[in-house]
Amino acid sequence: MLRLRARTGAASPTTFTTASVAFVAACAAAGVPAPLYVVYQQTYGLSTVVLTGAFAIYILPLLAALLCCGGLSDHLGRKRVAVPALLAGTAGSLVLATVDSAAPLLVGRAVQGLSVGLALSALGAFVVDLVPPARPGLAGAVTSGAPPGGIALGALTSGIAVQVAPAHAPVLAFVVTASVLTAAALAVLFLPETVTRRPGAVRSLRPVVRVPPTARRVFPAVCLLVAGTYVLGGFTQALAPSLAVSVLDGTGLFSGALAVAVYHLVGPVAGLAANRLTATRALVVGAVGLVAGIGGYIAAIGVGSFAAYLVAAVVAGAGFGVAFAGAMRILLERSPEGTHAGTLAAIYLYCYLAAAVANLLAGVAVEVWGLAPVAVGLCGVVVVMVAVGALGSVLRMRR
Repeated sequence: MLRLRARTGAASPTTFTTASVAFVAACAAAGVPAPLYVVYQQTYGLSTVVLTGAFAIYILPLLAALLCCGGLSDHLGRKRVAVPALLAGTAGSLVLATVDSAAPLLVGRAVQGLSVGLALSALGAFVVDLVPPARPGLAGAVTSGAPPGGIALGALTSGIAVQVAPAHAPVLAFVVTASVLTAAALAVLFLPETVTRRPGAVRSLRPVVRVPPTARRVFPAVCLLVAGTYVLGGFTQALAPSLAVSVLDGTGLFSGALAVAVYHLVGPVAGLAANRLTATRALVVGAVGLVAGIGGYIAAIGVGSFAAYLVAAVVAGAGFGVAFAGAMRILLERSPEGTHAGTLAAIYLYCYLAAAVANLLAGVAVEVWGLAPVAVGLCGVVVVMVAVGALGSVLRMRR
């Protein structure tokens, strides 16, 4: 049986913070390309299908890593998986620094996907292991907030680079990202290992989604809600910068960075603020806020207002963060120690798969019907997913 080291020796504010920052850094790398997509379109003539394809190609190795390696750190130890994950992110960033056509963009995004896929389970579980005993709710807040919060920080970083040094922004943004990921890998090396190595690592590579029996009853409904937020978040990363410039009245390339960042940055902040709510109440309140924010998106697209879009992004992002934090707590509370990595892998697997399929189809649809109609249609799909998921989760937990 998996044995965790005594929390009194491993868990502390310092180790928890270090693991959390490394987790955010791994996720931030995935947000760096988004504001640069408009630059790639204007400079190299890359199509909308290529941009949404870059998101999909990022998802495929991410899903493979989650599916095959989601429980690997439960056998090898957190650091033996987390450090290679961060270094893979460094490699992906260096490839993306050379983008001048579709090929390096797709290759770099694929390597980023592998990095994030490994990090989501290994570093996510590391965060859960190292949470201070006095603040157990922080684990759910960080594991739910790191992916969107990291994406927001990454998008803002490259958006600032576009404003400060437009001619060198792609290279500058990715060199900085590579440096941060390398530093994070070194910091993780000095963390105390929380898992005693055990046999079965090779056997754990079999593609199996490991949801513990205690969490299976609520898992489908909770994941439907969370997957809806990831569909919206994926569309935001891939096409919101183009939406801001061509449909809304956003001015300058930094408006694209804001379009990506606001939704993703408000989410984890709201998730932390809602830490005192019960998990069920957080899920319901967040779902209501998310639906209201999506209604604001549709209205903003209808009138072509970037300011209205940002206001809606604040509301939707807050709803997303609160709902996702509640969802994570519901599932983690029903997962025994030693199954956290597998549970996290299963959650992210379904969420990213939904986002990849939806956004690949959206990219093709944009070429036929245009950006604004497809954005509105996708918003409608997300509303249905969130509403059905929230209602199903509440009903499942009452039985």
